[in-house]
Amino acid sequence: MIASQLDPMVIKSGDNVIIRMPSTNAKIVTLNPAKTVSLGKFGSFNASELIGKTFGHTYEIEKGGSIVPHTIAGFDSADITEANNKEIVDNPKSQKLTFQEIEQLKTMSLSGDVSAQEIIASLTENNESFDKKTEFSKSKYILRKQRKFMKSFVPLETSVYNLCNYFFEFNPGKIRGIRADTLSQVLSLANVYSNARILAVDDGQGIIIGALLSRMAAGGQVLGIHDGDVSNYDVIRYMNFTTDTRDRLQTLPWSKLYHNVEPFTEQLAEGASEDDKFGRERRLRGHSRLSDSLDNLRRGEFDALVISTNYNSKSVIERLVPYLGGSRMLVVYDQSKDALLETFAWLRQSPDFLNVQLTESWLREYQVLPSRTHPMMNTSGGGGFILSAIHLAPVEKPASDSSS
Repeated sequence: MIASQLDPMVIKSGDNVIIRMPSTNAKIVTLNPAKTVSLGKFGSFNASELIGKTFGHTYEIEKGGSIVPHTIAGFDSADITEANNKEIVDNPKSQKLTFQEIEQLKTMSLSGDVSAQEIIASLTENNESFDKKTEFSKSKYILRKQRKFMKSFVPLETSVYNLCNYFFEFNPGKIRGIRADTLSQVLSLANVYSNARILAVDDGQGIIIGALLSRMAAGGQVLGIHDGDVSNYDVIRYMNFTTDTRDRLQTLPWSKLYHNVEPFTEQLAEGASEDDKFGRERRLRGHSRLSDSLDNLRRGEFDALVISTNYNSKSVIERLVPYLGGSRMLVVYDQSKDALLETFAWLRQSPDFLNVQLTESWLREYQVLPSRTHPMMNTSGGGGFILSAIHLAPVEKPASDSSS
């Protein structure tokens, strides 16, 4: 096996990749060497060009669909000077290029006849106020134009962190609004580690279960309880897990929680068709999976119970906590604090739980640059709430003395 196949940071054929564009928009693509990846106005490239490259680097799209590594300079490299912007007036006439000339440059850029650097150079050269700006303002101006015209992208690994950020930004309802820092606290509070057995309820389409599996590379097992006959852990399909890691996940429908599995006795008649044989094998596999999941559940003594559910969390805990081991963590996530208040009060009064806490994480992103470190102006309104508690082992009563 070649080294690139062993390096997780090297992009391989069939990988799912998050493509981050200059406008900060993003999309998830599956790399098929025979396909072309389209990024709209930012151009398109052959997927085969990205295979063998490294995650996290910036690549520029050239004419013909090839890509080359590219370094975006500008804001990070600005120097501190005594210049200021007090003489600059916001006047659209400071740009000598006409609207038609700029549109023509855009059209030529889409066809690959003009590079983004040439467009940005033309805009800066024909801007009368550009030379009067401070170095910071010049860098910001260039950065804005790069985001608008650069035919470049950054391939990001579909890790738990990147996927959580992606869905939180573009489709938060899919993952029940959980933010990456909140998800990390769920994993930390649940004390997830390799070779652990975790019981989970995840109605956020698998973001939490995927995070649990990411810590099971060396061993362990996750049992997911779900609605319907088939689990809807859609987020997991984007994660480039190995087959061994995926096999560490078992699923069980709520409707089968108290099901008694009978031995599989189906027999095929003589002369059965291939479709009948295939159907029997499929039903046998389903029977074996259900039997294994129920055996795993009834063994009990799980190392953690992690819940993110659309149902009342108290009712879910009452059904599943008998399978949780003693001195093990119960962790419940929800978007709303009100949805957890009843459960919080019930856990506080219960003699079976200790150190009951209801917390909310707060996150503020900072720009960190020389002499320009400050919090970003925009931030998320919230990343959800976490209810956690330690489950106490039931006390066994001593056997009565028959002689007394």
